[in-house]
Amino acid sequence: MKEKPDGDGLAQARAEIDRINDELVRLFVRRLDLSSKIASAKRAAGKPVTDPQREREILSRVGASVPPEYESAARLLFSTLFSVSKARQRELMRAADAVVPPKWRVAVVGMGLIGGSFEKAAAKAGYAVRALHHGDSTGFEDADLVLVCLPPDAVVPWVEAHCGGFRKGATVVDIAGVKTSVMEGMARVPRDGWTFVGGHPMAGREVTGYENSLADLFVGASMILVPEAGERAADGGVMSRLEAFFRSVGFERVVVTTAAEHDEMIAFTSQLCHAMATAYARDGLVPGTPGFSAGSFADMTRIATQDPAIWSELFLANRGPLLSVVDRFSSRIGEFRSALEACDRDAVSRMIAEGAEAKRRLNLAADFWYN
Repeated sequence: MKEKPDGDGLAQARAEIDRINDELVRLFVRRLDLSSKIASAKRAAGKPVTDPQREREILSRVGASVPPEYESAARLLFSTLFSVSKARQRELMRAADAVVPPKWRVAVVGMGLIGGSFEKAAAKAGYAVRALHHGDSTGFEDADLVLVCLPPDAVVPWVEAHCGGFRKGATVVDIAGVKTSVMEGMARVPRDGWTFVGGHPMAGREVTGYENSLADLFVGASMILVPEAGERAADGGVMSRLEAFFRSVGFERVVVTTAAEHDEMIAFTSQLCHAMATAYARDGLVPGTPGFSAGSFADMTRIATQDPAIWSELFLANRGPLLSVVDRFSSRIGEFRSALEACDRDAVSRMIAEGAEAKRRLNLAADFWYN
């Protein structure tokens, strides 16, 4: 049994904790300053501000540098630190974006759910907007911003066929749900004074078509931007104006990243979810669920009413990253099945606890990131 510290020992321990706290605060402020400087420099260069790979490497290094019993706490501490840094960077971005958004002339190509919503949102925000269909060959010549709201396999062919009509100084942004194939295709398209930036609005509905488009579809959502690399990369001015535009039509956040990171994360956060919903809704028990289902069933099946043409293209266009996340998910389901078959309560409890802890950490990070 450990001895209780005497009065003097307790006072000394508290004094040492106070000194450690003071040093932690000093280091914390210094770290925030440095991360903000790095973020500002990245934004000015049109580069992704966040670096998930580096965060994973730091968490791995932190976990390996502490005793096993402290690993979970240390990882949580640094995950929270990353979230606080991002929140601070977001505050700085908002201050920088206080500039009045450019009153661009906007051409929206493709009048489906997303294109129609961009048309309505931009008009509501006061922009001069021209709505164009896939087959239109004119109407974008004087546009400052061309939003190409077409399926992934149609983006590059449309731009190739019409880029001769873009005005010099124009910015072209696509909204396809995969980025690597689009960015690779766009790298082969000749330029004459216009800039391309990949994009993906993190917003949608379970229904499709212009008739279901909404002017407020993007309110509170994230807009992902993927600038090209090398000499074709959009400069800081273009990226800042794009951020201002997308915020002006309702987006709460603008995230700048790479095509590879986008496709990996979207495979996990969106495409895997849709694949799971499809598999779940195909079960033979589904017709008999009325009267036996509540929120969990509704949550799992909400996105099962996806458009087969759109989503089969998205799945196949991003099959590499999607296969990786499907394999990892299948492995975890297999682990759960094995524990269930073996009546291994400890293993089942452990997996439930790990999932609950992961969700708790996600909620903590979201409190910093979204509020």
